[in-house]
Amino acid sequence: MNMTRLATSFLARSAGPDGWRLILLLAIPVAAFAFFLGALLDPLSGQSTPFDRLAYPALTVGSLLLELVLWRRPKNIGGVVTTQVLLSCLFFLAKLIYLLYFLPPGLSIQVEMTESFFWIPAVYVLSLFIPNLKAARNVTFIFFAAMTLCSVGYAALNGWTPQTSGVLFALIEMMLANLTLLTLTQAFIGYKDRLSSSQTQAQTLQRLVHTDLLTGLPSRLRLEQELNEAVKRNEAFTLLFIDVDGFKMINDTLGHSVGDEVLREFAHRLQDALKAGDLAARIGGDEFVVVVKGTSPTWATVLAQQLLVGLAVPFIVRGQQIQLSASIGISVYPDDGRDAETLLKHADAAMYQIKRTGRNGVRRFDAALDAELEHTVLLTREFQLALTREQLTLVYQPIYHLQTGEMSKIEVLLRWTHPEYGEISPGVFIPIAETSGQIVSVGRWVLERACIQARHWRENHGWAGTVTVNVSPVQFAQPGFVDEVKQALMLSGLPAHKLELELTEGAVMQNPALVQTALRSLQRLGVEITIDDFGTGYSSLAYLRDLPIGCIKIDRSFIEDIAAPRRAPQYAVALITAIVGVAQTLDLQVVAEGIETQEQMEAVRGFGCDFGQGYYFARPLDTTRLTELLDHGRPKVHTDWQKRLN
Repeated sequence: MNMTRLATSFLARSAGPDGWRLILLLAIPVAAFAFFLGALLDPLSGQSTPFDRLAYPALTVGSLLLELVLWRRPKNIGGVVTTQVLLSCLFFLAKLIYLLYFLPPGLSIQVEMTESFFWIPAVYVLSLFIPNLKAARNVTFIFFAAMTLCSVGYAALNGWTPQTSGVLFALIEMMLANLTLLTLTQAFIGYKDRLSSSQTQAQTLQRLVHTDLLTGLPSRLRLEQELNEAVKRNEAFTLLFIDVDGFKMINDTLGHSVGDEVLREFAHRLQDALKAGDLAARIGGDEFVVVVKGTSPTWATVLAQQLLVGLAVPFIVRGQQIQLSASIGISVYPDDGRDAETLLKHADAAMYQIKRTGRNGVRRFDAALDAELEHTVLLTREFQLALTREQLTLVYQPIYHLQTGEMSKIEVLLRWTHPEYGEISPGVFIPIAETSGQIVSVGRWVLERACIQARHWRENHGWAGTVTVNVSPVQFAQPGFVDEVKQALMLSGLPAHKLELELTEGAVMQNPALVQTALRSLQRLGVEITIDDFGTGYSSLAYLRDLPIGCIKIDRSFIEDIAAPRRAPQYAVALITAIVGVAQTLDLQVVAEGIETQEQMEAVRGFGCDFGQGYYFARPLDTTRLTELLDHGRPKVHTDWQKRLN
């Protein structure tokens, strides 16, 4: 090993508290030996003084005691350095006072000064030895000020004479040298501390970025770096994508603090099951990834099964016994992907397939079977950020009164435009939002925005109609849903009777007792309730009688059948006639949706439907176009219809 490598190695070992302590353990005995020589040889020099005969032995013993303290108590390194600086400064200051004011006749002050004071720079160096040791540095400032005062006092008492000129010259030189040393030392201390602080902050930030703070496992960033490096080296490895089954229930029932403890124990069990060189990382929530290097896919599957067995042992947290399982998806490099992102997506897709088929299992990615699921998984993850990334927008479709031609209602519809995949169909992303639970926060946003927009049209454009908002069964089942409706109305200032909520038949049949309570609360607010897609669900007439419902919407499939001879329109006509008859008996309004032709419009109007909605009247419009429609009248497509009404 050459000298450069030796120096680098020494500096690396000296960069922390243990390194500083090692250096001091070597340096302090050298200083003690110097004081010991002073005590031994000073009497032989012919310049011995009572002060030296007391000070040198005391300093020798004091240094050795500090060495013993530092050796036995490593954490006291700051106190040892400060004490050493203080003792040294007291020695030099006391000796200067002794020389200037109490030195016996016949002894030379200059000679005595050169004997001891050349050690002063060591005190300044020692004061900067440990980063941020302010006490030792303050001692050096006080020491320098006291030395200066003693020198000025001597000059004032004795003046500049041939007898004192040599001493004064020596004092001036010593003070100037001390001032230079002190200034340079403190400047170096400031630079060193700033450098040390920035390095510490950089190391801390690096550690935080690469470490999951909850479990202590590597973070997603660290995982991706490891995977990219393994891909560059073309090393075979296997990914295990692990998702804890039903973890949300633990947080909801036992609290997030218990959930955090479970995740920490889960991470500990993962690490215990791995070999040296393997990596376990937490990439978010209850999702973990294990990288098994240099292992065949068969062994990785065996390892995954062993992990499931290990996780099946109950977790004991705060006296609670918690049973967990996990779903594990596997992808292999290079068979299942040539980059880290692809491998993670494929393992994730395999894991979701386990979730769909019963959980608590292991499955390897299968390109033929998992392509569609992988796309769904991708959209699920993308939708979680769609609202914050402002990818969600609202469009509005008018609903017209079939007798008067007035735009009586406006239905609010949610749209998702992805920057890469373009327009995503509501039939695709609404189920994703409901399954992931995102529909709750998104639904709240839609409700608030719709109410605010309706209030704007009401106040600034004279529209007196009702805004209609679709409510997911998942959103409606939330305990605080009625409060969310109240908040949206208060925030917007929209009158409650100008808000209509659309529910599916399935939503009102899930839990009749709770649904009835919620609907009664909404009725007391003045909010209207509509049953959407009527005729395709349970179609129970009992809830039409017992629940405070004000309107039903006939499903578009029946409207399509009216003008389609091949679809036996007589059945559609019979069903629509029956629905309208029941609605009129129960004093309910009826909306026919999906009207696209003149014939369909005439038919539903003839059946007695109150309102019509569909492309025949207007497609869903953005805010600007619907505002123009309110200001300038109906679209051209309504010309024939308007003539008939007039």
